[in-house]
Formats: sequence, C-alpha cells, structure tokens
Amino acid sequence: MKCKFKTCTEAVLYADKTKTFGFNYSDIQSPDQNIHIHNSCEVLYCIEGGKNFLINDKVYDAEDGDLFVINQFEAHKITSDSSKKFRRYIMQVHPEFLYSNSSDKTDLSQCFYKRGKYNSNKVRLTDSQRAKFMECMNRLCKENEFGDDILKKVIAIEVLILINSAFSSNASSESYESNDSIKAAIAYINKNFSQHLSLEIIARNSYVSVNQLCRLFNRYCGTTVARYITSCRIAEAKKLLSSGKSVTDTAILCGFEDYANFIRVFKKHVGITPGKYNAKG
Repeated sequence: MKCKFKTCTEAVLYADKTKTFGFNYSDIQSPDQNIHIHNSCEVLYCIEGGKNFLINDKVYDAEDGDLFVINQFEAHKITSDSSKKFRRYIMQVHPEFLYSNSSDKTDLSQCFYKRGKYNSNKVRLTDSQRAKFMECMNRLCKENEFGDDILKKVIAIEVLILINSAFSSNASSESYESNDSIKAAIAYINKNFSQHLSLEIIARNSYVSVNQLCRLFNRYCGTTVARYITSCRIAEAKKLLSSGKSVTDTAILCGFEDYANFIRVFKKHVGITPGKYNAKG
C-alpha cells in the first residue's frame, strides 16, 4: 500500500480519493507561500527549521518537535527559518477515515475539531511521544510483503491515538504569537469578511497605518492581507456548502459580490467548483 508521496499535494489527492490517508516528508526550504485549505485533515510535525504557522486567526511559533493539527475548514500557511534546513512530516487524513476507525470511547477526530478555550492547533509532545511518532513514520515508509495495507492502517491509527492523547492532556490556547495590532486586524477580518474590506478600513480598526499593517502581516503571517481575507471567505464557503447552503447564498454570505468571481476563486483554492463541492457534501 503506497501512502508516502513526494509532495503534500499528492498526499492530499490520495487521501481524498481513497478516503484514507497519505503523508510526505519534506526538507524544501521555502514552502508554498499561499494560504490554503483542502478536503483532508492535516498533521504537521516540525522536525527542525520552522518559524511561524498561521492557522485561521492564530499565529503560532513553530519550534523543533512541535506538532500541529488542522481540519479541512482551517486555512493555514507555515513559514520557515531561513538559517536552518526546514524538515517536516505532513500527514493528510480524510475525515471518513477518522470516523470509521473511532469507537464510542475513542474519538480520533477530536484533536482536529475541538477548539475550545484551552485547545489550540499546537500539540506539545513529550520526548517519548516524539520518538514514538518518528518510529511510526519510519514504519509507514517501509514496504511489507504480506498484510501491508492492514499494517499501515494500524500504524496510522496508532499515530492518531498518540496525537489525541497528547492533545487531550496538554493542548493550550496560550501557545500562539501575541501582537496587539495583528490580533486586532485578524479579529476584524474574521468578523467582517462577508462585507467589503479594504486595507484602509482594516488598518483604521487595527490602529496602524496601511504600511504597518502590510508589514505586520508579512512578518507574523508570511502572507498578504488580501490572501488572508480570501482564505477566510473560502474556508467559510466550504462550511456553508457542506451544511447545504446554495452556491448563490454562499457567495453572498462570504462577501463575494461577483458570482462568477466566487466560482473562479473557489475552484482555484479547492480544486473543484462550488457546485460540485456542494453535491459532494
């Protein structure tokens, strides 16, 4: 069973197609510069060289040995430390795999969807948990002659149990970057992305100049304000379409004044048109 891929995109496509999981190891110094979302849940383990990780409205420090969990509705983007080699494992898990392998007592999806006051996307592992995670990744890389598909499924479930156990015991909402101006800007965008937004409006409500706002986004989020706004709108669109909202209503509720533009932007970020995504949901 092939579950290791050369790129994250290939892992995403495989997880989505098979409703299972896929992963990849990468040491590319400059990751994708665009904020993105996809149909699978993601586990990112930062071996070394990470810097900041933007996930929805939070910017986390990405330190060596940190693990992050992201669901299919959370827009995200990681930046690296240019002075180090950026090494990480990225695992894509389809929600159906989580649910079909959970039990009444063990919910494998909770680390991806439980976002309360004391639960963040960042999960700090103990030394023994880090060693166990790396051991599992190494085992997933191996090709077994008999029962390979079953063995790898078991290993993937073992990884998810490990992560959920660590998440339940020590995930904290206090682990993300704090900057009053960037927090104000992100909070304003998240609250008002369905309305017309401009750099001037956001800067004024964040008590900084437009130039300062742009510099802050580049520094803490590694992206532009416009891309962040788009990511918020597309993430919300996926939620609304999944809940049964029509494409027309979704476009309006997410702040897209032009229907054709909504379809074009959605397809660019998600890979399919909102109409197909709606039918798929």
